[in-house]
Amino acid sequence: MKYKIEKNTVQETLILPLYSRKLCTELYPNLYRDETAVHLIDQIDYDFSEAEKNSRSLMQRFGALEVAMRQNDLAFEVRAYLKKHPCAAVVNLGCGLDNTGRACDNGRCKIYNLDFPDVIALRQQLLPAGEREQNIPCDLKDPAWFDK
Repeated sequence: MKYKIEKNTVQETLILPLYSRKLCTELYPNLYRDETAVHLIDQIDYDFSEAEKNSRSLMQRFGALEVAMRQNDLAFEVRAYLKKHPCAAVVNLGCGLDNTGRACDNGRCKIYNLDFPDVIALRQQLLPAGEREQNIPCDLKDPAWFDK
């Protein structure tokens, strides 16, 4: 089953970083790997033709690489922190469809993925929460999510 993402919705904002991570996995496999992004792209019903056309330009490839390297840097920092604090919580604010928490999972930490309700609804279908993981629908400007 493919999950439809409509144009001009909040969920559409998930497409660019997800496609960027998939593109870098394909173009630079020795530098970056995100098999989750590759897998998720195949599960999404969305017209990727514009992204595919743009992916041929050097500037778009640089932008995609920037997205992927930012994710790599973040994962590096999270893993380093978890080495010193193995039972810490990993809180992924505005998580979209990124898999940083799972990629850094040390088997003891808790993972909280936070995003808008419609984004989390899609995430629940494509990346359901694992054993020590929770997908929390919220508005990050409302501190009520701290209680969850």
